[in-house]
Amino acid sequence: MAKSEAGSPYIYGIDALRFVCALMVTIFHLGFASWASPVYLRPYTMPEIENIAQPGWVGVELFFVISGFVIVNSAAAASALAFLKGRILRLYPAVWICASLTLTIIATEDVNRRILWNYLRSITLYPGGPWIDGQYWTLACEICFYAIVFIMCATRQKTRMPALALGLSLASTAFIALLYAFPDAAIPAVFTETAWRAIPFYYGCQFAIGIYIWLLSQGRMDRISWLGFLCALATGAVQIYMAGENTSDRTLAAAGHAFSSFPAIAIWAAGLASIVASVGYSKRISRLPASFLQSVKTLGSMTYPLYLLHFAIGVQLLDWLTALGLAPLPALVLAVAIVCAMSLAVCKWGEPPIRRVLREFLDRLGQRAAGFQAKESRA
Repeated sequence: MAKSEAGSPYIYGIDALRFVCALMVTIFHLGFASWASPVYLRPYTMPEIENIAQPGWVGVELFFVISGFVIVNSAAAASALAFLKGRILRLYPAVWICASLTLTIIATEDVNRRILWNYLRSITLYPGGPWIDGQYWTLACEICFYAIVFIMCATRQKTRMPALALGLSLASTAFIALLYAFPDAAIPAVFTETAWRAIPFYYGCQFAIGIYIWLLSQGRMDRISWLGFLCALATGAVQIYMAGENTSDRTLAAAGHAFSSFPAIAIWAAGLASIVASVGYSKRISRLPASFLQSVKTLGSMTYPLYLLHFAIGVQLLDWLTALGLAPLPALVLAVAIVCAMSLAVCKWGEPPIRRVLREFLDRLGQRAAGFQAKESRA
């Protein structure tokens, strides 16, 4: 039976849900935002699928819930350095490849100093944008959450994950309540467009829900944790409602009508139920045929590169395909298939050799640090 980083049965359902979320976001960006958002306004339209594609943005919120669960689960049985090493090996190889591919595609149309600076910010995972592609902002949010968990590992506070979940829930609730009560008030300068998204206030409730699901799977939910869980769920629903209303405002002029937030909330709720079911039935799922489980694991591995590749490259593919005379919907299907194939190539053949070299470098670095510390202690 496959094992996760924390030694529990590998949760294949999480891999499947990750891929579904990445596909939702891809369809949203390519099948809706590319032509309906006033930021892009491509000449083609796809009104036939707008009601299916438009709520796909909520896949990002589900990503954050999954991260809350997976990162805390990974940290549970890892030292601070092992946790940090795992995050580096997970994040950097794919971002080096995907940002370079995106730069290559962008360079076919235009390349300048600004784009090169965006590329450098992307491959270093610098938390302040702009980056080579817009969706990299979520990495800043993820890294901020990783940093909090790393600090808890380094200070030997891993047993206080319930306190982390409660703190994220309360901070997020307070921040979103202020935004909801004063929607026209300017966000203070400290919460710039990138910073306020990265600091886990606005999305903290989503990370907290993931942590609470992990606590539930470990049998560590007490009365305060249940209250915090309910608070995070309520705040998460409000956050999605607010995001949906904001999306409707941005797209009204291009799409010609507003969209309800409730389909996104329903998808989010179904996603949460799927996460709970994936965790609860992980042992049963792991007994399915090995070939099927390996395919699911591959889909999970494709998720990160697919998320990094799909937007700039996908929109450029749509531009090229529609310019060649292909109808928008077939062009969408072909563009999604191409970026999925690229993602498979990245995770199967691109990431492993880079990760291997990076792991060896980090191991040597760790050995040198350990040797230096030993010499200092003897001195």
